[in-house]
Amino acid sequence: MVIEDFQTLFWRALKAHREGDLAAAAAGYRDVLAANPDHIDAIHYLGMVAYQQGEIAQALDQVGSAARMRPDDSAILANLGMVLLAAGQSREVVRVLGKSLEIRPDQPNALLNLALAYSALGQPDEAADCYRRVLDLAPGLAAARLSLAQIMLNARRPERAREILDSGLALDPEDADLRLALGQSLEMAGDLAGATACFRHTADSHPGHRSRALTRLSGALRKQHLPGSALVAARSAAWADGGDHAAWRAVGQALKELGWLHQAADTFRRAHDLLRDSGGSDSELPTFSRTSRAKLRHDIQQIEYLSDQGLADKSLHSIAKRLRLVMEGMPDSLPDGQVVSLPSPVRRRLRGIYNRCHRYRETPALEGPAIDPGLVAEEIADDYQSRPPGIAWIDGFLTAAALESLRRFCLESTIWYDFEHRNGYVGAYLQDGFNCPLLLQIADELPRSLPQIFGDHVLMQLWAYKYDSRLDGIDMHADFAAVNVNFWITPNQANLDPDSGGMVIWDREAPPEWGVDEYNTYDPAQQRRILDYLEREGASRLVVPYRENRCVIFDSDLFHKTDDIHFGDRYEDRRINVTMLYGTRGGERGRHGVRQ
Repeated sequence: MVIEDFQTLFWRALKAHREGDLAAAAAGYRDVLAANPDHIDAIHYLGMVAYQQGEIAQALDQVGSAARMRPDDSAILANLGMVLLAAGQSREVVRVLGKSLEIRPDQPNALLNLALAYSALGQPDEAADCYRRVLDLAPGLAAARLSLAQIMLNARRPERAREILDSGLALDPEDADLRLALGQSLEMAGDLAGATACFRHTADSHPGHRSRALTRLSGALRKQHLPGSALVAARSAAWADGGDHAAWRAVGQALKELGWLHQAADTFRRAHDLLRDSGGSDSELPTFSRTSRAKLRHDIQQIEYLSDQGLADKSLHSIAKRLRLVMEGMPDSLPDGQVVSLPSPVRRRLRGIYNRCHRYRETPALEGPAIDPGLVAEEIADDYQSRPPGIAWIDGFLTAAALESLRRFCLESTIWYDFEHRNGYVGAYLQDGFNCPLLLQIADELPRSLPQIFGDHVLMQLWAYKYDSRLDGIDMHADFAAVNVNFWITPNQANLDPDSGGMVIWDREAPPEWGVDEYNTYDPAQQRRILDYLEREGASRLVVPYRENRCVIFDSDLFHKTDDIHFGDRYEDRRINVTMLYGTRGGERGRHGVRQ
């Protein structure tokens, strides 16, 4: 075949590729390579067809071959970087795209992919620099501006985020996504009136963003202690888009703050089903597109436990097999608790099955009491007040029936969706599945059983954490609440060190002028600041050892942390801690809640 013939074949294949006919393009590129096996462009573009079809290994082989044959071609290197990003090889992306951009700096798409790689590596400053370079080249690229603003918000720099967003809105005043992000920056900066106005304007002027804007508005109104108005906004969001799980969750949050816990739980269940049903969409959300080795190990162990109990069907066994393959593909050097983004082909394989609700054990309220009716309220209140500003613990907290039923709910229900903790523990929350009727019964009974401690405080938050025996627990912090309740439900025999495994509480409250980002953060610098504060104040630490069915109640302003954990390796040996928060810091809202 003469040169003109296979060049004609190549241009015909390229035309099919540009028109989206991937099968014809691939066939054409193969015809070219049959005539000329060293045709670099055919090798390159055949690899890009494989990338577009999700065949990442094949794409890496072919685009990588083209890059080795033509190592100074910036376009081939840029595409190789994109394929490497899909394969989860972020460090190699940085190297390859760095070289491509040295050859040709004016590549917005290469810079965007480089920013994504830096973000995956936990290097937000480098990612921000990439987005700035993109905006220098293409000021109107809203996606880059939004990403840069989000990095500023994540760094708690709302003023800088606002500058970035204002510049974008000057170019396009009708960009609804930029305006929503502007409202978020105003809210973080404490300008709640400005945020409220921004969200209202977006809801009124952009019908396609109405549900999202009203959901944001509801959150801003709750921060202004207007739960009734927040409920109206959230319900309007849900009416605007009945399939928006975030809108229904906002309805539940407002109901909860009004003290209508059971109605809130019903709404949370609706939001949970929309988000977590097996086979659902939204697979690009972080909860579905990120993971850690510790999270995967927990989910695999849970399925194995369900199988041993005769509760796992073939679909669960298939899910466990896929999760094992993902975990086995992780580098040995990756820390167990480090969160990573799932590569695109892995996300496709796990779509609709990872971090979904595959089993939910129905756990009704008991006909009798859930909390031991033999508790002596006056003695517990005296004990609480004897350790100012308030610490007490109760053994035999739940009745035997409640303890056993709650333990089975926690072991069997696949609702442990939260894994964004460097210490590797997983969490389940009131607004996302952890709201069975038995839990609500316990939350209702507790203030009635101990009125001297709880007063009129209503439940504001509820969660549980399940710990890996190999990793540490929660670092030192205080909570945004009035009264903190922690109780433990794993059997004592799972705890290999009876003198440990519980909590450490310091007898000093967080300074009233500190914000939540100062007293409730696991940032190493802030942890050192908290320790320095406690040392200056001469604080004493109280160690409360772990005991099954022990409940610790204390003033939420007190700094506390999980004690050292030495539990067994079996799934059922994992330490499970249930936390309930009542009222708010300072008590300005909790005392005025409407009791159910």
